[in-house]
Amino acid sequence: MPKLTTPTLMTASLALVMMAAGLATVIGYDRMGARFTALGAADVVRALAGVVQVMAAIGLMVPGRTAYGAALALAASLAALAAHASVLGWDGAPPAMLLAATSAVILRRHLADFQR
Repeated sequence: MPKLTTPTLMTASLALVMMAAGLATVIGYDRMGARFTALGAADVVRALAGVVQVMAAIGLMVPGRTAYGAALALAASLAALAAHASVLGWDGAPPAMLLAATSAVILRRHLADFQR
């Protein structure tokens, strides 16, 4: 079992948030569904975005694959920021900003995973 250090807790927290957001996106929870509708995206795009978030959460928790999960989480967060910048408005963007920053820190910390 990994030690409960700050980096481990940060990674686990990001994985939990990405899993919750991904599942909410896949099932079309009303806030997530409304955002994708506002973007003009089809349900299949919403479902694929949710699957990417769930895959990111799983990758974050697999030892030796944390960088892959962090890269997916960063990509999903940056896509959310692009959606907020273009259509949705900045009022809902701070969570995506925090997720992007956290993903970038974790990705930087686990870059060696890409060389395995």
